Parts: sequence; structure tokens; C-alpha cells
Amino acid sequence: MSQEKSKGIYARINPVVFWGSAILCVLLYAPMLIYGTELQPYVATILKAITYRMDWLWLLFALGCVIFSFWLAFGRYGNVKLGGTDDKPEFSDFSWFSMMFTGGVGAGLVYWSMAEPLYYLKFPPYWNEAFSGQAAQFAIAYGMFHWGLSAWAIFVPGAIAFAYMLYVRKKPYFSPSYACRGVLGNRVDGWLGRAIDIFVVLGLVGGLGTTLGTCVPMMSAVAAGYLGIPDTMTVKVVTTLVIAATFTYSAVSGINSGIKKLSELNSWLCMGLLAFVALVGPTLFLLSFYVDSLGVLATNFLRMSLYTDPITKSGFPQDWTVFYWAWWAAWAMYFGLFVARISKGRTIKNVVINMMVVTSIGCSLFFLVFGGYAVDLQLNQGVALDMIMKDAGAGAMISYVLHTLPLAVIVIPYFLFVMLIFQATTIDTNAYIISSISCKEVKNDQESPRWTRLFWCSLLAVIGIAIMEVGGLPVVQLSSVATGVPIIFIIIMLSLSLLKWLKEDFGGEDKVQVVDYPEED
Repeated sequence: MSQEKSKGIYARINPVVFWGSAILCVLLYAPMLIYGTELQPYVATILKAITYRMDWLWLLFALGCVIFSFWLAFGRYGNVKLGGTDDKPEFSDFSWFSMMFTGGVGAGLVYWSMAEPLYYLKFPPYWNEAFSGQAAQFAIAYGMFHWGLSAWAIFVPGAIAFAYMLYVRKKPYFSPSYACRGVLGNRVDGWLGRAIDIFVVLGLVGGLGTTLGTCVPMMSAVAAGYLGIPDTMTVKVVTTLVIAATFTYSAVSGINSGIKKLSELNSWLCMGLLAFVALVGPTLFLLSFYVDSLGVLATNFLRMSLYTDPITKSGFPQDWTVFYWAWWAAWAMYFGLFVARISKGRTIKNVVINMMVVTSIGCSLFFLVFGGYAVDLQLNQGVALDMIMKDAGAGAMISYVLHTLPLAVIVIPYFLFVMLIFQATTIDTNAYIISSISCKEVKNDQESPRWTRLFWCSLLAVIGIAIMEVGGLPVVQLSSVATGVPIIFIIIMLSLSLLKWLKEDFGGEDKVQVVDYPEED
């Protein structure tokens, strides 16, 4: 490939953002590799300080995103097309939704859909008795809440703002800072803009660290149980390297060659796994439990959204809801940019509804099948999954659950393959977006340099190992909570910037759907 042709295909990096982000990531996560478990007490203290003092902010922020998202979809700007007059969707509906869903949840959904309901049974909200009927009512409902409308609404402001910037205003920039130009003006061209981009990268890395810190131990525990070997740190590192090799290939291949194909494959594989467990498990119980949980969620949605428990201080909303909103916020910039990248030619309403409603239904199906199956084993079959999780960890508990299924000798390798593709799809899209943010500009026919995607894939794998070295749920949670705090204010700026652009372009008329800006050189 000639040098001239390479310049046309690959964008130029922004050295301040690229190296600034990389250095800060090393400074944040290197101590975990060096000191390991010695950091656990400090991590727990920092996590508690952040979640308990800022709980009100996170809850209002998430609920505000829900209101703002529905206003965007069903208000006067819902039919605004994210593109010019002749722009059509680049991907089919199935490919588009597959990339959106698998890129947004990852293997973490499978992990938490089994582990989360058991936590809620043993440590229920609203002062219910452990393992009681009242606790069981919220076991699946709270999981669907944390992976439902509010969670996906946190992604919406960034996704619509970035898509509007790229396809309506036709600005060839993949940087979150530029999307804040409507509010900050030319100040985004200086140090403030670079700081925003660096904070966004740190948030993405922190959110992904949480995913790696939960999913890799799960996969290593399942693999070790299947092979009959101890689940040592060596097994975890090997698991990490296998995942890294898969997502590195996909990220280097790009959107159409790697990410799209893996996402489509993963969607079919997940549907097969869910169908199998639902059919061989207690099918009627699962369906009845699911419908009841939907009713509990619908009835208590506002209470769940604003529950801080400041009097009895049980810690439930801080340990769970605040953590989840911070985790989703940490992913918001990555996912917003990714959804923007794949949503050219669609309307605001189309994007919002699919991001919030369709994906929420998809997540709820995992809680229906895996969560319901785990609850049935615990409550109806007399299997003490909570004790297995306490003594050996959630990964060992999930391994035990899988061994209770018929044809486990076939199902477990299939499960591991699905998790590998699931995790690889999530991480490669992260690496793709992080490397794009690190570029000065990314035009429609360009991608970030391959070596930058390879760099971020490698660094993300090392960070995952660092988090596992420290161990424990608090460090996994802190990885998102600490890095997600600045993202709240960036999302607010993106929302205000989007509103200003929409008013400038469409504020004078009622039913204008398309506006054509010239391409920027």
C-alpha cells in the first residue's frame, strides 16, 4: 500500500489525547499490578466515599436521561434524520441491532443475570427478609431495572449528539469535545477540549475494566471446572490472552469486516443458548416469574429510580444502583460514538427507541432465563447457590449452574464460545472507539490507524489482569465509579449542545426532517 493511499484510509492521531490518555491509564492501573491485594482496604474506602456522598446526583442524573430521551424521541425533533436527504442506513436492521446490543452489554450481562438475583435474594432491598417471598419478587425486577430503560437512556444524549455532529452538521471529528462546541464554542479547540477527550478515554477504560474484572474470572472458573483443574491466576491470564487475541483481530479488521460479523454471529448464538436453557429448565415457572417481575418493575419504577435509603442506610442503592449508573455512564461516550458511527440515515426516534426499548427487552430475556433458572435452583430445588458464591465466587456458582443443565458436556464449551465472542465484540468496539477519539479527525472513508487499535487492545488486556490482581468486587466497582464521575458533566454539556444545534437548524419550522450541510474539507 502506498503512503498516499494510507493517508486516505487512516486518520492522523492526536498526540496529546493519545499519549495523555495512555500515560494516565498506566499511572492509575500500574499500582494494581505492583501491590495487588494490598490495595483492597483503600479501594473499599474510596468506593464508599464516592457512592454514599454522590448517590443523589447519580439517581437524578439517570432519571433525567430517561425524561430527556423520551422527549427527544416523541417531541418535535423525533423525525429529524441523522443524515442528508439521500443518506440511507449503512447496515440492515438485524446487523444494526446486533452491533448495538452486543457492543453495549458484553458478557457482563450473562454474569450479572445469574449473580445479581442471588445477591438480591440474600440482601434484599426495602428491608425485606432474606430469601422471603418479598425478596424474590425484587430479585429479577431489580436486575431488569439496572439493565433497562434508565441504563440505556444514559447512552442516548451522547449517541444522538455525536450522530448529529457527524451526519447532520457533517463535522469529521470523532472527539466528544467537538460535540460540546454548541455550549463551549471555540474553547474546545484548546486545552479544555483535550481534557474532555482524555477524561472520556479514562471513563471508557474504567468501564471496560469493570467488565473484564467480572467476565474473565467467570470464564476461567467455568473453563477450569469443565477441565477439572484449579482456577488459578495462570488460568485467568490465559483466558484473558485468548479473549485479547479474538478482540484484537476484530478491532484491527474494522467495522464491516470484524465487528459486524462477530456481532451477528453472537446474536444467533445467544438466541440459541437462551432457547435451550428456557426449554430444558422450568419453562412455566420462568414465564410466570418474568411476567410477575415486569409488574413489580412497572409498579416500583419511580421508587427504584429515587431510592437512596438515607435513614436506615442499608447501602443497597449505593452498592447497586449507584454503581450501575456509574458503570453505564463510564461507557456512555464509547457507546454513544459507536451507535453514532453505525446509525447514519436513521431518525432520532428510531435510534432512541431501539437503544432504550428493544435493548431493554433483550436484557430482560437474559434475566428471565438465566436469572429465573438460578432463583429456581435456590428457592425451589434446595441448591445453596448463595453459599457457593460466598465460598468460591460468582464464577464457581455459574459453573455449578451450567453443570446442572442436560448435555452439560456440550453446553459448557458452547457457553464459553458464546462468552468469548460476546466479550470480544464489546472490547473490540471499545478499542475501535478509543483509537478514533485519539485521532484529530475521522472522515467517512477513514478509520483510526491499525497500530493504535492494537495498542489499546493490548493495554486493555493488561488492565484487566491488573484488576484481577487486586481482586474483590469493590475494585471492580471502583473502576467504573471513580472514572465515571466527570462523565456526568460531559453528558450534560452534550445534551445542551445538541439542543442548541436542533433549535438552530429546526427551531423555526414544525415538520422539517432533513437539513443538508456541506461536507467539511
